[in-house]
Amino acid sequence: MSSHAPFPPSATKRWKICTGSFALGLQVPEPPETEYAADGTRLHAVAREALVDKTVPSKEDAAALKPFLDYVARIAKTSIWLRVEQWINHSALLSGTPDVLAMHKDATLEVVDLKNGAGILVDPVENDQMLTYAYMALRELEGEGLTVPWKIRLTVVQPPDEAKQVKSWDTTRDRVLEHGKAIGAAIQTALEGRGELVPGDHCRFCKAKAICPKLRGEVVEALAGTVPSSLTPAALATWLDRADRMEKFIDAVREAGHDIASRAVAEGTPGIPGWGLKPKRATRSWADEDKVLEIARKRRIKIWQDKLLSPAMAEKEHPNLPQELREQIIAVSSGMNLVRLKAGEAPMHTVKVPEDASKKERLQANIALMKFRR
Repeated sequence: MSSHAPFPPSATKRWKICTGSFALGLQVPEPPETEYAADGTRLHAVAREALVDKTVPSKEDAAALKPFLDYVARIAKTSIWLRVEQWINHSALLSGTPDVLAMHKDATLEVVDLKNGAGILVDPVENDQMLTYAYMALRELEGEGLTVPWKIRLTVVQPPDEAKQVKSWDTTRDRVLEHGKAIGAAIQTALEGRGELVPGDHCRFCKAKAICPKLRGEVVEALAGTVPSSLTPAALATWLDRADRMEKFIDAVREAGHDIASRAVAEGTPGIPGWGLKPKRATRSWADEDKVLEIARKRRIKIWQDKLLSPAMAEKEHPNLPQELREQIIAVSSGMNLVRLKAGEAPMHTVKVPEDASKKERLQANIALMKFRR
């Protein structure tokens, strides 16, 4: 789980390598939680309730968490003790919550981390986040006067990884303490203002990447006249690494622009000169699915194949779709795009719609926007 500590374990790789990212990040507000992060937080809570409170998850959540719950149940049988999501307050700067800590009968301390994402496969080998959790756990065991083990096991359980859902790596107490020394030095460097900005794949989740001068420098250098076709293989390798970082930087710039433009509309404040919001292409759906099914049953029209057919599929299946069904088709924009405005064009207006709004309310909101579209 993530932490609100200044140096969260989940971001260890970034702040250990890019010690300047701490100070740079202080200039940027915390971004809103993404949909994927929110779902991950929810699943972690469900897992904890299943392990600690013996709550039965929903069928869908149980399937998603089965590899993790099964693994924890298995190691519980060989453990002296097992702790599920217990907060470790190592210091005012470094704290966090390992998903599972287990002390085995053979004096092995195991750190288990649940990863729900499918986009980035996680490897436990030299995993900075898990090494940090292991270090904090060792220090806590020392403080409690308990046996400090020599053998440490880091285990990642990632259900979406079809190749290998459970991956473990064994290391030593000395390696974990060495890691602890390194992160302690990195934190001290950052606090003293001596941190350096070091771009890398750790930039992916850095909230300050949109204002990072190092990343901007790479973009400027690229625009200065680099001709990819003239680069040597060695130089291409360098630029391919930079290309990944520049894409993330560009995405971050667009996200920041979209946030400012959205706030400008909501609060009536000045937006970004020459830029504004426009609705995304509308997608068609049914205004009232229950009504559609009622009409289809009455007309004896087959409109269900495992689930309700979409309007496009229904029209393909039934070329002469009755007018009363066609009247149930609405087009709703899924959101707004940040676009460059034409000369003299005013920024787009928006109509705020509650998240739980019905399709009819969303349709009315889209109709209200029609007069502003170009």
